[in-house]
Amino acid sequence: MAEIHILSSETINRIAAGEVVERPVNVVKELVENSIDAGADAVTVEIRQGGIDLIRVTDNGCGIEPSQLTKAFRRHATSKISDERDLSHLHSLGFRGEALSSIAAVSEVEMITKTKDRMIGMRAKNRSFTPSGAPAQAASDVIPLDITEVGAPDGTTVIVRNLFYNVPVRRKFLRAPQTEAGYITDLMEHLALSHPDISFHYRVNQQEKLHTTGSGNEKELIYRIYGREIAGSVIPVDVQNGPVRLCGFLGRPEYSRSTRAYEIFFVNGRVLKSDILSKGLEEGYRTDLMQHRFPFAILYLTVDPQEIDVNVHPSKMEVRFSDARAIYDFINESVHAALHRVELIPSVTLETRKEESDRLRAENKAREEALKKAPHIEQFELPAKNPASAVREDSSKFVSESFTFTDESGKTAQKQPFRFEQQELFPKPAPQPSEKPLEKSADEKMADRETPGTDAADTASSGQADSQDAPVFTQQNASRYRIIGQVFKTYWLVEFENRLLLIDQHAAHEKVGFERLMKRLSAKQEEAAPSQLLAPPLIITLTGREESALQEYSDYFMKMGYEVEPFGDGSYAIRAIPLELYSNAPDALLLEILDEIADSRLSGTPSAILYKIASMSCKAAVKGNMQLSEEEARALIRELLTLDNPYHCPHGRPTMIIMTKDEVEKKFGRIV
Repeated sequence: MAEIHILSSETINRIAAGEVVERPVNVVKELVENSIDAGADAVTVEIRQGGIDLIRVTDNGCGIEPSQLTKAFRRHATSKISDERDLSHLHSLGFRGEALSSIAAVSEVEMITKTKDRMIGMRAKNRSFTPSGAPAQAASDVIPLDITEVGAPDGTTVIVRNLFYNVPVRRKFLRAPQTEAGYITDLMEHLALSHPDISFHYRVNQQEKLHTTGSGNEKELIYRIYGREIAGSVIPVDVQNGPVRLCGFLGRPEYSRSTRAYEIFFVNGRVLKSDILSKGLEEGYRTDLMQHRFPFAILYLTVDPQEIDVNVHPSKMEVRFSDARAIYDFINESVHAALHRVELIPSVTLETRKEESDRLRAENKAREEALKKAPHIEQFELPAKNPASAVREDSSKFVSESFTFTDESGKTAQKQPFRFEQQELFPKPAPQPSEKPLEKSADEKMADRETPGTDAADTASSGQADSQDAPVFTQQNASRYRIIGQVFKTYWLVEFENRLLLIDQHAAHEKVGFERLMKRLSAKQEEAAPSQLLAPPLIITLTGREESALQEYSDYFMKMGYEVEPFGDGSYAIRAIPLELYSNAPDALLLEILDEIADSRLSGTPSAILYKIASMSCKAAVKGNMQLSEEEARALIRELLTLDNPYHCPHGRPTMIIMTKDEVEKKFGRIV
């Protein structure tokens, strides 16, 4: 019989460290979150060799009292909570008390810290892993430390060297330093977005990668991280329903991505990932996105801390909601409403690939130059915060508020703008003579900055300002449309003022058919949709999950035109199918719908059904390469104008695109 062993303290610490510290990015996350919880408003992070050789995190927070240093390195020791009751209303990012002990178990750690009321700081090093060594202390959860006095600024600096040097198996599975540095860069960008009121300074191998002002301006951060084009096109969202609030920015459908990497969520200021939030966001876009495409979004969700559980995984990257369905529906409807407050017609330019590449290169270079010229204020130059403010009062305060301060003479003065707001990164173009110059907010200025060497005509290439400020595709404007004609037997050219609309007749007719079907399905009607009887019926065999899905959504299938009856032993007989599917494989389509429903049970009207209805509407739609008369085109446009969302077909492709007169004139050299 195998003997049961009592593990040594070093083995216990290494096992615990494996849960918290999987790679260098986990170390950075834990240390920066500690800095935020300490009330810091300036945090500097420096890494070398992807964080494997060195990670240094410096803040100007409240610091740690000398008497508390040893406790800080013990497992499950934290200042964030005192007992289990505090877990139900967490306001801090950290609470498990495992970070420092786990990091110290697999690396060489040095901490320098000083509180505001002390003249001298303290330095602590994990003695058990220094070359001189020392016998382990009696308590299995204590990391032996060498503690000395040292001169230091207010705040805390933690230096981590040689990560996993004593766990060669874990070190062997790390990626290349460039890849590990990429993970940390993504994390730092997300942390900066989660706390725009904190100034983050991030260096990689002694090169500047990110420096934020801490002004509280989320739009500025989007500009710095993702560039002018994204910053100028995002759609703001701010919805509150009782204690739940959603705010942030949504990307237009044309900026969709091939992965979910740009679906960025913050819950009560915490960076995390959630299937519930992702599905709610994607469902909110509905048919505005093509299949296998994912939106760009930066969303801040504020909920009652008692309604969530962040103690799901040691990395604290996951969350559970007490009422997941309510959160899903709230995200879904809020995103859908925000998207359809604006006109979603994609704007196109006549740029060649080389011109676009040159423009993007110039923008990136200008951003890098602006980063180099930005003021680099280190933590010792900033006053430390009061330790009492270590726990942030309200994680929902994402936007900084204006305030006043009193100068030495006792007079009240207004807050001075940050240097980023004072200086123009790029020269502004002069307004056109026919346009009245408008005074813009700081957010709009950030989005509208131009690259060097461009003129007023280039403002059209940003692609969104015109369409957002003055809607084009509306019933009020329909009388002023001039139909020029049809090209390639597929696209209709429509002139309106100084814009040119190109309408895809196939996508437009698909959308009209889709909306008709959706109205039929959503109507409270007793009769089913037109069906085609099958003789003999088709027999299919369902798994337990598929059978449950069929029973749960039987009303939807009946409205669609299916007539399905039990046939015994898990088999079902399809006796009638939707009229639109008579010439297709209705049994295969039904099985595909059931499979997708079984994989996503959150939606009352599953996205699977929507996509299948989309494929049905596609069967009867007008095709490309089909000649239409002008009167037929006018009728199609009139019907398209009556839709709530005429901008994308059921598959997410645009039904129309828009081009400005300036873009054409640039190509003919009329605008230089």
